[in-house]
Amino acid sequence: MIELKSKEQMRNAIKKAYALRPFVRVRGWRWYEVKSAEGTQTYTLHFYHDNGRRLAECNCKGHERGFICYHVAAAAAVHVGLARLRQAA
Repeated sequence: MIELKSKEQMRNAIKKAYALRPFVRVRGWRWYEVKSAEGTQTYTLHFYHDNGRRLAECNCKGHERGFICYHVAAAAAVHVGLARLRQAA
């Protein structure tokens, strides 16, 4: 699990997600699946809140090494959109 606080890492992950445009599937609230850029792997992501901290978990190798991966950035974009829809309802 990694805390989403490094703006530079998040910016880099967003750029990569924007360039690769991975497919994001909603599995549940704060639970997503993201296909790899090649479409050969599917990664599972979860978002958490803990005492005001925003946390994410992905089962890819980059995330295991402590990086904010582009899978998290792609799923976060979908998650933010869904959260705003829920607030508006």
